[in-house]
Amino acid sequence: MSDSPAIMDANPDGKLILVVDDEFDVLSAYTMLFEYRGYRVRTAGNGAEALELAARERPDIVVSDYMMPVMDGAQLCLRWRADPALRAIPFILASAGIPRKEEMIPYDTFFRKPIRFEVLLDEIARLIAAGPSQENHANHENT
Repeated sequence: MSDSPAIMDANPDGKLILVVDDEFDVLSAYTMLFEYRGYRVRTAGNGAEALELAARERPDIVVSDYMMPVMDGAQLCLRWRADPALRAIPFILASAGIPRKEEMIPYDTFFRKPIRFEVLLDEIARLIAAGPSQENHANHENT
């Protein structure tokens, strides 16, 4: 018997999105909106929780906030890319601010908050359709 509770997915055949944000309202809104669009969703309140979740169930894509306690989105992205089991999974980073240019964060796409949901959905679909991320990430930015 597992220690973790069973998760009932609204869309059992949908692609799995891991949403990482320290704001409960953001996690709730994204979960509702993504599930409505046919995705399965797991949520984490910081990067450390996200890594624990990904070790149990590998997502198809990650959508992470930048500024969070415990482990921020930049640290999560660096750890994600350093893990051979996770590095090919697309990673979207979002922030109300702009990361410092000297920070070499290997995300696939950066969005400046607030993000129009349709734009985010289009990018998620594009990255999933493109398949595994490449070793040299193009750092696509949407501001």
